Amino acid sequence: MFGDRFVALVAYEPTAALVFVSSVTPGDLDALAVLVETWQRDGLRTPLVMTPAEFRRSVDAFPLEYQAILDRHLVLAGRSPLTEISVSAADLRRACEVQARAQLIHLREGWIESAGHADELAEVIERSAGPLRVLLANVARLNGTPADDPDTLARTAEVIIGMPADLVSALLTLEAAPERSRALVPRLPDYLAAVETLWAFIDTWRAR
Repeated sequence: MFGDRFVALVAYEPTAALVFVSSVTPGDLDALAVLVETWQRDGLRTPLVMTPAEFRRSVDAFPLEYQAILDRHLVLAGRSPLTEISVSAADLRRACEVQARAQLIHLREGWIESAGHADELAEVIERSAGPLRVLLANVARLNGTPADDPDTLARTAEVIIGMPADLVSALLTLEAAPERSRALVPRLPDYLAAVETLWAFIDTWRAR
Protein backbone atom coordinates (compact mmCIF):
# COMPACT_ATOMS: atom_id res chain seq x y z
CA MET A 1 0.00 0.00 0.00
CA PHE A 2 2.74 2.48 0.94
CA GLY A 3 5.55 1.07 -1.19
CA ASP A 4 8.94 2.55 -0.39
CA ARG A 5 7.28 5.10 1.92
CA PHE A 6 6.59 2.37 4.49
CA VAL A 7 8.79 2.66 7.61
CA ALA A 8 7.33 0.36 10.28
CA LEU A 9 4.24 -1.28 11.72
CA VAL A 10 4.26 -1.17 15.52
CA ALA A 11 1.72 -2.67 17.96
CA TYR A 12 1.43 -0.93 21.33
CA GLU A 13 -1.68 -2.66 22.72
CA PRO A 14 -3.28 -6.02 21.89
CA THR A 15 -5.75 -4.28 19.57
CA ALA A 16 -3.92 -1.07 18.67
CA ALA A 17 -1.12 -0.32 16.22
CA LEU A 18 0.84 2.57 14.75
CA VAL A 19 1.94 2.76 11.12
CA PHE A 20 5.00 4.86 10.36
CA VAL A 21 5.42 6.12 6.80
CA SER A 22 7.64 8.78 5.29
CA SER A 23 4.59 10.71 4.06
CA VAL A 24 0.79 10.41 4.29
CA THR A 25 -1.45 11.15 1.30
CA PRO A 26 -5.24 11.36 0.93
CA GLY A 27 -5.00 8.25 -1.25
CA ASP A 28 -3.47 6.35 1.66
CA LEU A 29 -6.43 7.24 3.84
CA ASP A 30 -8.91 6.09 1.20
CA ALA A 31 -7.05 2.79 0.81
CA LEU A 32 -6.98 2.20 4.58
CA ALA A 33 -10.68 3.06 4.89
CA VAL A 34 -11.51 -0.09 2.89
CA LEU A 35 -10.08 -2.17 5.75
CA VAL A 36 -12.08 -0.59 8.58
CA GLU A 37 -14.90 -3.15 8.57
CA THR A 38 -12.38 -5.99 8.64
CA TRP A 39 -10.55 -4.45 11.58
CA GLN A 40 -13.78 -3.89 13.46
CA ARG A 41 -14.90 -7.45 12.83
CA ASP A 42 -11.58 -8.68 14.24
CA GLY A 43 -11.84 -6.42 17.29
CA LEU A 44 -8.99 -4.17 16.18
CA ARG A 45 -8.83 -0.41 16.42
CA THR A 46 -8.06 1.72 13.39
CA PRO A 47 -4.27 2.20 13.43
CA LEU A 48 -2.64 5.55 13.89
CA VAL A 49 -0.81 6.69 10.77
CA MET A 50 1.99 9.25 10.95
CA THR A 51 5.52 10.04 9.95
CA PRO A 52 8.43 9.55 12.36
CA ALA A 53 8.94 13.32 12.39
CA GLU A 54 5.31 13.94 13.38
CA PHE A 55 5.63 11.51 16.26
CA ARG A 56 8.89 13.05 17.41
CA ARG A 57 7.57 16.62 17.25
CA SER A 58 4.43 15.79 19.24
CA VAL A 59 6.06 13.91 22.13
CA ASP A 60 5.89 17.03 24.31
CA ALA A 61 2.16 17.40 23.59
CA PHE A 62 1.25 13.79 24.48
CA PRO A 63 3.99 12.65 26.88
CA LEU A 64 1.91 10.12 28.83
CA GLU A 65 0.32 8.54 25.77
CA TYR A 66 3.61 8.38 23.90
CA GLN A 67 5.49 7.03 26.91
CA ALA A 68 2.97 4.18 27.08
CA ILE A 69 3.63 3.44 23.41
CA LEU A 70 7.39 3.53 23.96
CA ASP A 71 7.07 1.17 26.93
CA ARG A 72 4.79 -1.41 25.32
CA HIS A 73 5.49 -1.38 21.62
CA LEU A 74 6.30 -4.43 19.56
CA VAL A 75 7.71 -4.05 16.05
CA LEU A 76 5.70 -6.18 13.62
CA ALA A 77 7.38 -5.07 10.42
CA GLY A 78 10.01 -2.62 9.23
CA ARG A 79 12.48 -0.66 11.34
CA SER A 80 10.89 1.24 14.22
CA PRO A 81 11.96 4.87 14.74
CA LEU A 82 10.89 4.68 18.39
CA THR A 83 14.33 3.59 19.59
CA GLU A 84 15.53 7.12 18.89
CA ILE A 85 12.75 8.88 20.82
CA SER A 86 12.32 9.60 24.54
CA VAL A 87 9.97 11.63 26.73
CA SER A 88 11.56 14.37 28.83
CA ALA A 89 11.06 14.38 32.60
CA ALA A 90 9.74 17.95 32.44
CA ASP A 91 7.01 17.01 29.95
CA LEU A 92 6.11 13.92 31.97
CA ARG A 93 5.90 15.92 35.21
CA ARG A 94 3.65 18.53 33.64
CA ALA A 95 1.30 15.86 32.26
CA CYS A 96 1.19 14.09 35.64
CA GLU A 97 0.25 17.38 37.29
CA VAL A 98 -2.65 17.78 34.87
CA GLN A 99 -3.78 14.23 35.69
CA ALA A 100 -3.56 14.86 39.44
CA ARG A 101 -5.54 18.10 39.17
CA ALA A 102 -8.23 16.36 37.15
CA GLN A 103 -8.40 13.49 39.66
CA LEU A 104 -8.92 15.87 42.58
CA ILE A 105 -11.41 18.10 40.77
CA HIS A 106 -13.48 15.12 39.59
CA LEU A 107 -13.58 13.64 43.08
CA ARG A 108 -14.78 16.92 44.57
CA GLU A 109 -17.33 17.39 41.81
CA GLY A 110 -18.57 13.82 42.19
CA TRP A 111 -18.95 14.24 45.94
CA ILE A 112 -21.10 17.33 45.43
CA GLU A 113 -23.24 15.80 42.68
CA SER A 114 -23.88 12.63 44.70
CA ALA A 115 -25.90 14.74 47.15
CA GLY A 116 -24.85 12.47 49.99
CA HIS A 117 -26.13 9.21 48.46
CA ALA A 118 -23.76 6.40 49.38
CA ASP A 119 -24.37 4.42 46.20
CA GLU A 120 -23.47 7.38 44.02
CA LEU A 121 -20.41 8.14 46.12
CA ALA A 122 -19.35 4.52 45.65
CA GLU A 123 -19.65 4.97 41.87
CA VAL A 124 -17.47 8.08 42.05
CA ILE A 125 -14.79 6.12 43.88
CA GLU A 126 -15.08 3.16 41.52
CA ARG A 127 -14.71 5.33 38.39
CA SER A 128 -11.62 6.97 39.83
CA ALA A 129 -9.69 3.74 40.41
CA GLY A 130 -8.44 3.28 36.84
CA PRO A 131 -7.20 6.86 36.42
CA LEU A 132 -5.53 6.67 39.84
CA ARG A 133 -3.60 3.55 38.85
CA VAL A 134 -2.41 5.17 35.62
CA LEU A 135 -1.42 8.34 37.47
CA LEU A 136 0.54 6.48 40.15
CA ALA A 137 2.33 4.42 37.50
CA ASN A 138 3.33 7.62 35.71
CA VAL A 139 4.55 9.22 38.95
CA ALA A 140 6.56 6.09 39.75
CA ARG A 141 8.22 6.36 36.36
CA LEU A 142 8.86 10.06 36.93
CA ASN A 143 10.53 9.19 40.23
CA GLY A 144 12.74 6.61 38.53
CA THR A 145 11.00 3.62 40.15
CA PRO A 146 8.75 2.21 37.40
CA ALA A 147 5.94 0.00 38.71
CA ASP A 148 2.67 -1.39 37.39
CA ASP A 149 1.30 -3.96 39.82
CA PRO A 150 -1.06 -2.65 42.57
CA ASP A 151 1.03 -3.81 45.55
CA THR A 152 4.19 -2.11 44.33
CA LEU A 153 2.28 1.04 43.40
CA ALA A 154 0.70 1.17 46.86
CA ARG A 155 4.09 0.83 48.58
CA THR A 156 5.61 3.43 46.29
CA ALA A 157 2.71 5.82 46.96
CA GLU A 158 3.31 5.53 50.70
CA VAL A 159 7.11 5.69 50.74
CA ILE A 160 7.65 8.28 48.02
CA ILE A 161 4.49 10.40 48.16
CA GLY A 162 3.10 9.89 51.66
CA MET A 163 -0.25 8.38 50.66
CA PRO A 164 -1.70 5.64 52.91
CA ALA A 165 -0.68 2.31 51.38
CA ASP A 166 -3.73 0.46 52.67
CA LEU A 167 -6.10 3.00 51.13
CA VAL A 168 -4.25 3.06 47.80
CA SER A 169 -4.20 -0.74 47.71
CA ALA A 170 -7.94 -0.91 48.38
CA LEU A 171 -8.64 1.65 45.65
CA LEU A 172 -6.52 -0.16 43.09
CA THR A 173 -8.38 -3.43 43.68
CA LEU A 174 -11.63 -1.80 42.53
CA GLU A 175 -10.84 -2.34 38.85
CA ALA A 176 -11.05 -6.09 39.46
CA ALA A 177 -13.62 -5.96 42.28
CA PRO A 178 -15.83 -2.86 41.82
CA GLU A 179 -18.34 -4.16 44.37
CA ARG A 180 -15.87 -3.20 47.12
CA SER A 181 -16.28 0.51 46.41
CA ARG A 182 -19.24 0.81 48.82
CA ALA A 183 -16.96 -0.08 51.74
CA LEU A 184 -14.63 2.79 50.84
CA VAL A 185 -17.26 5.53 51.01
CA PRO A 186 -16.41 6.35 54.67
CA ARG A 187 -12.80 6.85 53.58
CA LEU A 188 -13.59 9.38 50.87
CA PRO A 189 -12.24 12.27 53.00
CA ASP A 190 -8.96 10.34 53.35
CA TYR A 191 -8.97 9.71 49.61
CA LEU A 192 -9.34 13.40 48.85
CA ALA A 193 -6.53 14.25 51.26
CA ALA A 194 -4.32 11.61 49.66
CA VAL A 195 -4.90 13.03 46.17
CA GLU A 196 -4.13 16.52 47.49
CA THR A 197 -0.85 15.13 48.81
CA LEU A 198 -0.19 13.54 45.43
CA TRP A 199 -0.86 16.79 43.61
CA ALA A 200 1.49 18.68 45.95
CA PHE A 201 4.22 16.08 45.42
CA ILE A 202 4.02 16.39 41.65
CA ASP A 203 3.78 20.18 41.77
CA THR A 204 7.01 20.48 43.73
CA TRP A 205 8.87 17.58 42.06
CA ARG A 206 12.27 18.32 40.64
CA ALA A 207 14.51 15.99 38.69
CA ARG A 208 17.05 14.31 40.93
